[in-house]
Amino acid sequence: MEDLVKKRESLENRKAKLTGKLEAAKSSLSEIDNQLKEMGLNPNDLELEISRLKRERQVALNNFTSALNEAEQVISTIENRIKTL
Repeated sequence: MEDLVKKRESLENRKAKLTGKLEAAKSSLSEIDNQLKEMGLNPNDLELEISRLKRERQVALNNFTSALNEAEQVISTIENRIKTL
C-alpha cells in the first residue's frame, strides 16, 4: 500500500512539473505570436509568408544574376575595343 502511495505522489510531482513546462511553453508561444503581430505578420499565415519571401528572394537573385551577366558583357565589349586600339 505504501508503494502505491509513493508512486501516486511521484506521478503527481511529474504531472506538476509537466504542467509548469506546458504553461511556460504556452507563454512563450503567446509572446512570439505578439511579436509577429507587431511586425505585421499573422502567426497563422507563416507558411504563406515564408513561401512569399522565398519567391521574392528567387526573383531578386535572378535579377541580380541577369545584371551581373549584362555587366560582364559590357565589360568584355569594352576590353575587346581597348585591345583593338
